[in-house]
Amino acid sequence: MAAHARPTPIGLSAAQLRNRMIVSARRIIVEHWPRVDRCPVCGSGWPCTPTGYAYEYLASVGQGDWVPPEHVLGRQ
Repeated sequence: MAAHARPTPIGLSAAQLRNRMIVSARRIIVEHWPRVDRCPVCGSGWPCTPTGYAYEYLASVGQGDWVPPEHVLGRQ
């Protein structure tokens, strides 16, 4: 029996899927960035669970030191 290649989800290449996941992880971090040490989405202390998972993913692809842009951090 011939070995078959693993199907790609929704027709994306591995590189496209990786890039899409990086963008999604960054979006999660930006949306959940704390305002006065609380997550504005979850209401929990920071880092909240979604942010933790997003940073774990970014670290696994070599981008664990990523921080949101200055305007998100409240510095303009």
